[in-house]
Amino acid sequence: MTPATGPASRDREGAASPPPVLRTQLVVHDGRRLAVAARWRRLLPILAVTGVIALFTVRLGHRELYSSHEARAAQNAQRMLDTGEWGLPVLFDGRADLQKPPAYYWLVAAAGWVTGGAVDELAARLPSALAGLLTVALVYWFLKREGRPVAAAVAALTLATAGHFTAISRTARIDVPLTCTVAAALPGSGVTRYLWFLLSAAAAATGVMLKGPVALALVGPAAVAWLAVKPRGDRWALPPLAALLGVTVVSGLAAPWFAWANHATGGEFGRVFFWHHNVERFAGTSPTLASHPVWYYLPRFAADFLPWTPALALLAWWAGRAGAWRADPLVRFGAVWFATMFAVLSAAQFKRADYLLPLYPGAAIVLGCAGERWLATRTDPRTVRRAGFAFALTLAGVAVGWGVMTAVVEPAEQAREGRRAFAEFIRTHAPAPEPILVFRAESHLLSFHLGMPQENRVEWHDLAAWLDEPGPRFVVMPPEYVYPAGEIVKRRRLVEVGRLEQFTGAKPPKPLVFLRTAD
Repeated sequence: MTPATGPASRDREGAASPPPVLRTQLVVHDGRRLAVAARWRRLLPILAVTGVIALFTVRLGHRELYSSHEARAAQNAQRMLDTGEWGLPVLFDGRADLQKPPAYYWLVAAAGWVTGGAVDELAARLPSALAGLLTVALVYWFLKREGRPVAAAVAALTLATAGHFTAISRTARIDVPLTCTVAAALPGSGVTRYLWFLLSAAAAATGVMLKGPVALALVGPAAVAWLAVKPRGDRWALPPLAALLGVTVVSGLAAPWFAWANHATGGEFGRVFFWHHNVERFAGTSPTLASHPVWYYLPRFAADFLPWTPALALLAWWAGRAGAWRADPLVRFGAVWFATMFAVLSAAQFKRADYLLPLYPGAAIVLGCAGERWLATRTDPRTVRRAGFAFALTLAGVAVGWGVMTAVVEPAEQAREGRRAFAEFIRTHAPAPEPILVFRAESHLLSFHLGMPQENRVEWHDLAAWLDEPGPRFVVMPPEYVYPAGEIVKRRRLVEVGRLEQFTGAKPPKPLVFLRTAD
C-alpha cells in the first residue's frame, strides 16, 4: 500500500501525520492560542501599571492622620498656606519645627493649594505616594535603559509590593521621598554625560532639603564604593571634574536655606537639627533617644521586605555561586547600593525601620537582575512557567492583603487612634478663635484637628498665668495632671468637660481630658 492511499500517511521520520481536517483544526487552534497569548502580552503591562498605581493611591485619604509625623507635616504645610511664610516650618502652637528641612512640607502645602487651600489627609500623603510611584518608575527605567526588560519588570514590581515600602509610601513621611532622590541620584552618579550627572546632583540636593546631610551620607559612600568595584574601562566612569561639579551643585542648591535657617533662629536650628537629630542620633549620646545593637537591621529588613525576602536571599545565593557578581555589573551595582547603605545605617546607634527604605531599590535591582539571569539558564520551559506563576500568585496575594488592610485593619486602628471627633467636641465648647492650651501633652494629631489658635506649655506657672487671663479658659491635659492642677492653681477652678476615650473605639494609649474654668 502506498503512502498516498494508506489509511494514515507518515512523515519522513515515520510518525503518523494527522488527517487533513485535523491538521486544519490544529492550525486554527494554534492560531487562536497565539492570538490570545499576544493579547495577554499587550494587556499584562497595562494591568501591572494600573495595579501599582492603585496600590499606592486607592483610599489614600480615607483614614485620619494617625501618627505624629503625619500631623506635623499637615500642620507645617497648612500654616505655610495660611500665613504665607514658607521659610521655617512652624506648628499650630507657634513653635518652630526644627526636626527636618522644609522640602516635604512645601510639597504638602503645594498639594493643599491645588486642592483648594486646605491640607487634609490626601494632601498630606500625596507627595509620599507619588514619590513611591516615581521610585518604582526610576528602577524600571534604569534597568530597561540598560537592556534588561525582564529584570526591569521584576525589580519594579518587587519594589512596589515590598510590604514596608508600600506602607510608608501611603503615609505622610519623608523617608520614601528621600528614597526617590537616592534612586534618582545613584544611577546618574556613574554616567559620564554631564547632563545626567547634573540631574543626579540636583536629586542629591533635594534629598538634603528633605532630610539633611543623611542624604549625602547614603549617596556618597554608595557612589564611591561603586566606583571602586566598577568594571575596568566601563562607561560608568566618574570624571574628577564631574565630582567637583556635583559638590558645587549640591552646596549651591541646599546650603543657602540651611545658613538662613540657622541665622533666623539664632543658632537654634544648628543645635536642634544638626547636633541633636543628626550627631546625637548617630552617636547615641542623647538620653532621650534609644540605642539599638548593630545587628538590629538584619531581622528588621527581613521582615519588612516581605514577601520577597526569601526570593532575594535565594537568588543572591545563586548569583554568588554562579559568578553573577563578576559577570553582571548590574547585580554588582545593586549589591553595592544595598550593602553600603546597610553598613552606614547599621553604624548609627539610633535605628528605625523607615531609615532602611533608601536601600530597597538596590535590593530590588539585585533580585530583578539575578532573577532574569536565573530564568535565562533554565532549560525546562515548565520551570520558567512555574516561576512566573509563583511570581504572579505572590503579587495577587499582596493585592488581596492590601485590600484587607485598607478595608478592615486601618479602620479599626483609626477608631482607636482618631482625634478628629474629640477635637470637634472641644471646638463646640471653645469655637475658634478661642485659644486652647495643651498642657504637658504633645498630641500633634489633636493639635492639627483643633486648628489655630492654640498653645503648648509644660510648666505649672505657665498654666497659672494662662488661667489668670479674664474670660473662659480651656485646657487639654493628661488625666494624671488634673488633680495636681486643682491643688496648685487655686484662683480659678477647672471642671472636666470630656475625655478622649469617649470618642474612640478603644482606650487610647495616651488618654486626655478637656477642662474649662468654672467661673
